[in-house]
Amino acid sequence: MAKTAKVRRKDLIQPDQFISTTDILIAYCSKHKIKIISFIISLIVVVFSGLWIKYNQNKKSLDMESLYFKVEQAKSSKESNSKDKIKQIEIILDEFSEGLQKQRALLVLADEYFNDANYDKAILFYQDILNGSSSPLHHHLANMGIAFSLEGKKDYKSAINAYKATIQYSNEYPLFDVYVGLARCYELNNEKNDALLTLREMQNKFPTHSKINIIDSKIKALGG
Repeated sequence: MAKTAKVRRKDLIQPDQFISTTDILIAYCSKHKIKIISFIISLIVVVFSGLWIKYNQNKKSLDMESLYFKVEQAKSSKESNSKDKIKQIEIILDEFSEGLQKQRALLVLADEYFNDANYDKAILFYQDILNGSSSPLHHHLANMGIAFSLEGKKDYKSAINAYKATIQYSNEYPLFDVYVGLARCYELNNEKNDALLTLREMQNKFPTHSKINIIDSKIKALGG
């Protein structure tokens, strides 16, 4: 016959640990329910505020990309001349907020002023990009634009300095065309020796470039 387990008196009066902990928690929550509810509400507000901010940031970025697409459409229009393109782009630019997309749009506008031979206005916008953008690529393109614009104005001495500055500060970007512009301005400014030195430097820097044969021919034409 199986023995009946003895139940001691102290086992009967000792409270269950889980029940005791639950009672304590319930009592605490009852006592501090206003603080707890306030904390939960605050947490919900913080979470949803973060989600709302993220949503607005993403929406703003998409809106700016959409505007930049309109700028590219205006630029690519075959039915508009440069002046018409400039007007359309300037109207769209008024809708931009400050940021990367606006700087890209300003580059397009500056290029259109250059294409319209309005070199002074182009330089102003390229300079705005240098002052307002933190992108090294934007700085490189703006410096190139300034150099090309100065050359367009036949201010060859200033263009030479601008091309040299572009080379100095933009080593990580393609520079073949910048060197071509520098050599061209030296020649146009009657500095033949410097033009030849620049072209020979190109032979060393860009020996496998697809257009290096043009450089070789230019050196021969200059008597180098």
